[in-house]
Amino acid sequence: MMMIGITLSLGAILVAWAGQSYGAFSGGSQLFYQQRGQALQESFVIEEAFFIKSSNTLDIYVRNVGAIQLSVVAIYVNGTAISGSNLQTGTGLCSLYSGNNPLGVQAVCEYGLTVTQANGVVTGGAASCTGQTWCSGALFYVVVASGRGNQAAYTARGP
Repeated sequence: MMMIGITLSLGAILVAWAGQSYGAFSGGSQLFYQQRGQALQESFVIEEAFFIKSSNTLDIYVRNVGAIQLSVVAIYVNGTAISGSNLQTGTGLCSLYSGNNPLGVQAVCEYGLTVTQANGVVTGGAASCTGQTWCSGALFYVVVASGRGNQAAYTARGP
């Protein structure tokens, strides 16, 4: 009789512990799936890139083609983060997300990135490009990252 009582009390403790653990787990997974659902609704593309030799900038145009607003939090050129003075700001240019400038649905934002041959990848004729700001044929691999972890990539060839 005593063994049956001990077994039943241990079973009750196990059920209480498992129920508490499962409740905490299911709450965390619910938040995870909600965030992933928002990330799936978020979609954006880099539409075009233009080189401006006079200012050594690469202007890229990012369009939100998703169903919800997004926040651009980082831009990388050939694996190097572009920030500070290398991210141009001014009339018509957007800045990285600072808490109050999400990119609305179907909106387009222009980012001016300061790039030089030093952070470009030369694909041919490298010897003839020594000492020049730009080298014809240099590749610039641009990645734009959002706050929800999505990315858009674009490869631009220098003029």
